[in-house]
Amino acid sequence: MANGMINIMFILFLIYPLNSFSKQQVGIFLGSPMSGFQYQQDNLRFSLGIKDFGFAVDQTFSVAALLKKPKLAPLYVFLGGQIVDHHKHKIAVRSGIGFQQPFEQVIFYGELGPSLYVLEDVDIKLEASLGIKIDF
Repeated sequence: MANGMINIMFILFLIYPLNSFSKQQVGIFLGSPMSGFQYQQDNLRFSLGIKDFGFAVDQTFSVAALLKKPKLAPLYVFLGGQIVDHHKHKIAVRSGIGFQQPFEQVIFYGELGPSLYVLEDVDIKLEASLGIKIDF
């Protein structure tokens, strides 16, 4: 089951158009349940966990755009899924809120949100991460 999900996520990554007109970012992050590397194109984000192997795909949404309040520009929300090779918890649906602070082409960010694990053991965990991304 987990191998099938990894294959589906990989295919989605290949299908998603990688064009030079879209906003692209690469970065590293530390967090739970995984730490590793991240690639983001526009509002679609792919995370690869190295410390505890995992893979996540998220769609991000600007809070400022959703609420039409420009003062909330540093905030975003996200919704996605993840596969984590971590004892009993394997596949999760996740969501959360994040804060990002850009400094020219470097962006510092942090996020927090619940993950609902649905395979083998149903559980909800509060997870967080901190990271740095570079804008292209």
